[in-house]
Amino acid sequence: MQFEADYYDGISPRAKRVLVTIDNGHFIFTVSSTSADEALTNQAFKFQIIACTVQAKLGSGKRLIDLPDDSRLETDFKDLERYLPAKPSNNFWQLVHYAETHKLVIAVAFICIAASSFWLLQFGVPVLAKYAAMATPMSVENDLGQQTLETLDHKRLGYFEPTRVPIEKQQDIKTALDNMCIKTANCPAYQLNFRKSPVIGANAFALPGGYMVITDELIALTINNDEITAVLAHELGHVKGRHALRQTLQGTVSGLILIAITGDVSSIASGFPALMLNMSYTRDLETEADIYALQSLKAACIPTKSFATLLLRLEKSHGGGVSVPEMVASHPDTKARIFPFLKDHSHCI
Repeated sequence: MQFEADYYDGISPRAKRVLVTIDNGHFIFTVSSTSADEALTNQAFKFQIIACTVQAKLGSGKRLIDLPDDSRLETDFKDLERYLPAKPSNNFWQLVHYAETHKLVIAVAFICIAASSFWLLQFGVPVLAKYAAMATPMSVENDLGQQTLETLDHKRLGYFEPTRVPIEKQQDIKTALDNMCIKTANCPAYQLNFRKSPVIGANAFALPGGYMVITDELIALTINNDEITAVLAHELGHVKGRHALRQTLQGTVSGLILIAITGDVSSIASGFPALMLNMSYTRDLETEADIYALQSLKAACIPTKSFATLLLRLEKSHGGGVSVPEMVASHPDTKARIFPFLKDHSHCI
């Protein structure tokens, strides 16, 4: 039996057309080449078939035969197995071949992979990131937070300026937050930092390691210390849950998974899903921090509506008339967030 094939010697990228004969358990063929003096030479090859690797048939692609000397044959002849020596039966490889050649199995496998990938990204990654963050030594997270704050403080970046909040006002805020923590007995270790930031504007946020920042611009929006304590209770929720580290881990792991699925980090096929996933992770962490803040304010008998009123005022100061679909928003819908805080908690004395 004979078939035509392209022969690659493993050195040159150029293929040479050969006629391969299957005879007595061997692949036999002759390769013609032209020497430097333009003389035509023929080189005969004979390989035992059992020493060669005949790769499985995949769709309409060429059949590949890896030869023992690292050369290769590529052929359009599909029915090689009919003329090859019989091999001992291997149930595993028979199953693999069956799966590769049946569209229904391929479709079911694709659906299973898609479903498991969705489950892993939606539920598995957050759980993995949570346990990884909790297992990370606090010294490592503290160093990360300190370095991040020092970077933000760098004059070249222009994010922060020294605070202009009077020392007495800073102390009042710290005392109010300390009193809440004494009453709740559930506050993590933290370091409160005051900064002025025309770039960031009215904001408060938590960095890894318990470093919290509140801007002069946000303090200027508040009416009383209850509102400041309320927003800082939310940030303490981020610190308590180690959210800054978890968010970094979630973004990294989910990005790697999407790259593995799509094969291209730069394409919209991976970029847009990564954006939506990260926004979803962030909204979940914001909700966790809101729950912590609500429980802390109730336990400390601080009016919970303080958080709601400040949040509405903050949204208005940021031009809150623009509506963004929640699936691509970094925070949950404001109306839904403030609803639990607007309920009457007047049972406190």
